[in-house]
Amino acid sequence: MTKTFAVFGAGPVLGLSLARRFGREGFRIALVARTTENLDALVAELAEDGIEASGFVADVYEPEQLAAAVTAIGRIDAVAFNPGGGTMGEGIVPVLDVDPENLRLILDRFLVSAVALVRAVLPGMTERRDGAILFTAGQSGLHPAPFLGNVGMAQAALRNYFLNLNAVLAEKGVYAGAVNVGAFIEGSVPHRQTTSFPLDFEPEVIHPDVFADAFWKLYETREAPEALVGSFGR
Repeated sequence: MTKTFAVFGAGPVLGLSLARRFGREGFRIALVARTTENLDALVAELAEDGIEASGFVADVYEPEQLAAAVTAIGRIDAVAFNPGGGTMGEGIVPVLDVDPENLRLILDRFLVSAVALVRAVLPGMTERRDGAILFTAGQSGLHPAPFLGNVGMAQAALRNYFLNLNAVLAEKGVYAGAVNVGAFIEGSVPHRQTTSFPLDFEPEVIHPDVFADAFWKLYETREAPEALVGSFGR
């Protein structure tokens, strides 16, 4: 039986690289994103690589839409929660500007949505005693950064969650783990926005395929619950 890898938060950068990496290993790909236009473009690009893919419209920040997408996809053998990054002005604030409202926004985006996805996919995986839940996480969960005040709080909580999941699900045949993004992902929105104006430093930029390889290694070996790609915060 062909296995299915689902990317929740599929885009033309890391999401596409993840789809290609797992698709090369024989997985059927399910892509979940907000717009049909985006999904159609990704499905067509993967088809050119000989990878079978289907698109499912849902907002990954909305638990009910997440659950509906999981139902529509059917059996999911491995899933990646890849909600994308953000920049200042999109709810991300430095530590002294954190307040209950902007903290709640970021917690909903990066933590509550992740929990909703796990709740939707986990019953099928535990019943089969096989599956993997992967998260795109941020380095601020490992190395606090004052300019990522509310994001760091959410990422630290997400890290606590996936480490605990990995610990208790191993005996049920299910793996949970994360790749911590410790550099700009080449071509991503944060990369493009940050490098659109002069900088007094040379940012570390890493191709999305490198991150996708790290995800595949976690999935294939299941030897560790996380990996850090890049050197932000170190």
